Amino acid sequence: MLLKFHIHYITNFGENLFIKIGNREFAMNYANAGFWSVEISEISKSSIKYFYFVKNGEGNEIASEWRKNHTLKISNTTEIYDIYDIWYGIGNVQPFYSAAFTNVVNRRNKEKYNTEIFEKILEFRINAPQISKENSLAITGNINILGNWTKALKMHDDEFPLWKIKIDASKLQFPFEFKFVIINSQTGNITEWEEGNNRIFFTNNFLLSEHKTYEFETSLGSRNNWRGSGTAIPVFSLRTENSCGTGDFCDLKMFIDWLKKTGQVLLQILPVNDSCAFFDCRDSSPYNTISMYALHPVYVNLQEMGKLSGEKQLKYEKIKNQLNKLKIVDYAKIIKIKWKFFREIFNQDGNNCLESASYKEFFDKNSFWLKPYAMFCTLRDKFNTPDFNTWKNYENFKKINTDKFEKEHKKSVQFYCFLQYHADRQMKSASKYARKNGIILKGDIPIGIARNSVETWSEPEYFNLENQAGAPPDAFSTKGQNWEFPTYNWNKIREDSYKWWTARLKKMSEYFDAFRIDHVLGFFRIWEIPFHSLQGLLGHFNPSLPYSAQELEQCGLPMTKTYLTPCFRRSFIYEIFGKDADYIIQTFFDKTDDSIFQFKSDFNTQRKIDVFFKNGCSQQAETLKLRLFSLINDVLFIEDENKKNHFHPQIAAQSSTAYTELDNDKKQIFDKLYDEFYYRRNNDLWKYGAMEKLSALICSTNMLACCEDLGMRPDCVADVINDLQILGLEVQRMPKNKNAVFGNTAAYSCYSVCTTSTHDTSTLRGWWKENREKTRKYYNEILHLHGDAPEICTGAVAENILTEHLKSPALLAVFPLQDWLAVDENIRRKNEDEERINIPAGISHCWQYRMHIAIEKLLNEDNFNAKIKKLANRND
Repeated sequence: MLLKFHIHYITNFGENLFIKIGNREFAMNYANAGFWSVEISEISKSSIKYFYFVKNGEGNEIASEWRKNHTLKISNTTEIYDIYDIWYGIGNVQPFYSAAFTNVVNRRNKEKYNTEIFEKILEFRINAPQISKENSLAITGNINILGNWTKALKMHDDEFPLWKIKIDASKLQFPFEFKFVIINSQTGNITEWEEGNNRIFFTNNFLLSEHKTYEFETSLGSRNNWRGSGTAIPVFSLRTENSCGTGDFCDLKMFIDWLKKTGQVLLQILPVNDSCAFFDCRDSSPYNTISMYALHPVYVNLQEMGKLSGEKQLKYEKIKNQLNKLKIVDYAKIIKIKWKFFREIFNQDGNNCLESASYKEFFDKNSFWLKPYAMFCTLRDKFNTPDFNTWKNYENFKKINTDKFEKEHKKSVQFYCFLQYHADRQMKSASKYARKNGIILKGDIPIGIARNSVETWSEPEYFNLENQAGAPPDAFSTKGQNWEFPTYNWNKIREDSYKWWTARLKKMSEYFDAFRIDHVLGFFRIWEIPFHSLQGLLGHFNPSLPYSAQELEQCGLPMTKTYLTPCFRRSFIYEIFGKDADYIIQTFFDKTDDSIFQFKSDFNTQRKIDVFFKNGCSQQAETLKLRLFSLINDVLFIEDENKKNHFHPQIAAQSSTAYTELDNDKKQIFDKLYDEFYYRRNNDLWKYGAMEKLSALICSTNMLACCEDLGMRPDCVADVINDLQILGLEVQRMPKNKNAVFGNTAAYSCYSVCTTSTHDTSTLRGWWKENREKTRKYYNEILHLHGDAPEICTGAVAENILTEHLKSPALLAVFPLQDWLAVDENIRRKNEDEERINIPAGISHCWQYRMHIAIEKLLNEDNFNAKIKKLANRND
């Protein structure tokens, strides 16, 4: 058997094209005018997957196809396959190739492909992902076999979005004209023709037992300006009559029923990975995960695991009902009860489960992460802390004899594997249910992972454990945010071809058809905070190009110690601390020769000051501590920890006393340096770094890629997410245009997700009362309503706001459940302050919001559901 591959691709001088089939690479031969070909005879498989890529003169891969999924099914009765491919670039409809559309929105029944073998076969192939469920792609032409322009041959969709048709070449009259068309699958009627001139096929040089395959491109389906709507809600916020104080994976199914009933197409949830470090409210943030693979056992439905024997089950039913009456999520209570049940059901049914074929299959497939996870949980429980640095003899995972450990801790290791088996089974069941009902399930991948986590313990080489990730000051926090996650060692991750990240996405795709990249700005540059800081102001962007001391001097701002070290006059300290000033000076400061006060070495970091105040629980002590924290932040520049005599402008320097001490000329110089540094100097560095990282990630998954791109957003972000066709996030009250007060919903990109609120903001009703001046402006200028704005966000106002978003060009309009409920004053929660999910600037996270109405009851609210269905339909 002979396989002949042909493709047109323009390379630069010295570059060569290759085809990769399985694990084998074959160099192609250049003909002319950009055409490449290769003949391969040593393939014995009945079907192959392959893709094309480019190497430079040094033999390094420099480019490859975006979608690496060419396929060919081979018959042993055909002697020659002549394949004419097209290069799979990113194109301009990439989101429609994602699983969100191919597996859900435009999901096909996938009829079995014609296996009939002709002596001479002409096969046409074409990718068309935007063909809606009720339609099919077809071909028609000016010859009898193609319907003479009056009828069309339906193409096969068994590899959708690839459409195929085989034709007996001996019955064709050459040359012939043809076009691809869209037909109604039921009637066969043509509903859309390709634009432009007819295609013409000339080739008639068929050999006996030859199969010629030609691949084409088409814009058919692009008129299908599909737009969808959905709901965002954390799993923990779900409430059914059968919940156990928090939502669980099984509750997702009933919520999917509500989405389907109201004409929505997407359910967006927060991360569902395990965050159990302390088994109390400190574990409440779904973004502080201890494993990038393991699911959170708190979301496991107890009834689905099995029933305990005797009266034990009745006892849990009673406790479950009590927990379900709680207004908010009480993590400590829920975890205590659920873990007790988990251990009892494991003792009762664990052996049978571990011997089952389905468990063994799960274990074999996931053991690479499951074993380290179970070991981590075992040691966390043994030492009563997730801080592996305190685990005597177990601090270093790579030095542990894992086989010996598993034997010595067999029951505990098996228990945690048992829990993950049930979590995986229930989550996959919910995912399957979503696809079956036409609902895209959208997950959330956190930018970071907990400092004390399975991955930082077992794979520390991928992290910078001496630093912390966070965010610069923004609308959420004037002091910046310190998430306390370690930053990534991107050099090591790049060295391993981004396998650490792509494995994470591969696991995620088992449950989700779309995903949200949390804080995508971190892929451009992360806000890196030294470990000695507790707030975020002393961080800097990494990577970045700090100013050298020579550059600063040339600009007229020679570096001095006072720019790097907090220095204060006595009068300023008295102004800040009042009657406590003498105590503060005596305890925390040393006096220099110039009557300037600097922090003593014992108190020159926020972490040192925090330790001093650990036992001071009074409000006064907390106030003094926070004021001292502010003084620690009071510098103009921060020296780069890796490049001596290179400096980053402090992000809030213009509010510092060091800045006020500058004369006007130096202030102008600093302002220019500051603006250049944060808005221009690093753009190219960030752009190309992010393009490399995100390309590797997005190429590795078929999930629909969305991102959260809010905050201090460099100009280069738009270029990268547009080029990669990642759906950005639009929040009207947080416009990306720095000169606008509100975003313009009518101008949103078609490849975006628009929303009214996020889990980090107040809800629509909460925002309405935060700033009356803004509310009035929005009411008059955005909603175009006259008079004074109402004091509260009425149902009618909420409906107006949602309607404006739903009319936008954004591909997806996804609202928090609270904002959907806001349109009905009889159903929504009475107190809007109880609807907020999280306050980023808060000392402790919230993450306790629960629906105030059970999903069963929501399903029966016919008038409300009819209104939502009418609003949610964006395609009429």
